[in-house]
This record gives sequence, C-alpha cells and structure tokens, in this order.
Amino acid sequence: MAHEQLSFATRLPSRWANGAGRKADIATGADWMVGFAFLDADAPFSDFKGQNRIITLLDGPGFALDFAPPHATLEVHTPHVPTPFDGGWPTQCRILGPCVVLNAMCDRAKWRHSVQVLTAPTHLHAPPANGMAFLVDLTTRDALRLDGEIATTALPAAYILFLPVA
Repeated sequence: MAHEQLSFATRLPSRWANGAGRKADIATGADWMVGFAFLDADAPFSDFKGQNRIITLLDGPGFALDFAPPHATLEVHTPHVPTPFDGGWPTQCRILGPCVVLNAMCDRAKWRHSVQVLTAPTHLHAPPANGMAFLVDLTTRDALRLDGEIATTALPAAYILFLPVA
C-alpha cells in the first residue's frame, strides 16, 4: 500500500482562525486537523469549542497557556511531550521565545485522537478502515498519511491517530 507523502516544503503558511498567529496545516478535515503552529509572540489562541487539542513543543524555549478560571495555567517547556487541553477554553499563550509546535485537534463528539512521540524504531499497524493515522518526522517536518503498516526509521517522529467515537 502507498502512504501519502506530505512534504513540509509544500505547506503554505496561513493565519490562525483568529488572525493572531501563523500555521502550516499538514492535513485537515471538516472536524479534525493536524499541523504546525509558529508561536512568534504572545497571543490568544483561536476558540475551538467542542474540540479536543493536543499540542507538542518541537522547537523553542517553551510557553505557558493561561486558561480562564477555574483552569490552571499549563506550562510547556519540554520538547516532544504531547499535552492535551480543551480547545474551547479561552486561552492566552505566553511564549518564552519563538516556538514551533505540532497541533492535532478534533471534534470530540465525532473523534478521539492521540499523539505519541516515537524515539525508537517501531512497527506501526495499519489504521482501522474508519480511522486515520499520520506519521510526522519531527526533524524535517515531513509527514505521511498512513495507508497500511510501516516501520519507522526517521526519528524522532510523532504518530497521530484519529478514531471515530463509537
């Protein structure tokens, strides 16, 4: 089976939904998204009510996500650690310096998703017929939309899996 190659070099940067930042989508659907965000300055995050988000620091010194009360501030300083949060919480991002992050989000009523960072060669099974999976090289930022089994060779890599809610 052929995996769809998604080159980072062909990703055109665009503005966030609220216009406050820049992003480069890897792939999007009506109710899910995988892509990169460039955190260049302190800014509010776009409101994605009903969406679950997972953010993973790739480059940079880190950032803090200040949520509206009663939610505690989320500090992200360690690269390659997937961090989930509710996309509907009002969020102000405070950066410690420019950062690049990997974002995965989905409509929680339709999908559940996970992000796993792989640091050792791994054999990945084909995603279920009704699911989707992506493998993102965290060094080159190139990605594959998986259509079958694969053995990882480019590491570190992020494995993102979307499964429909039963």
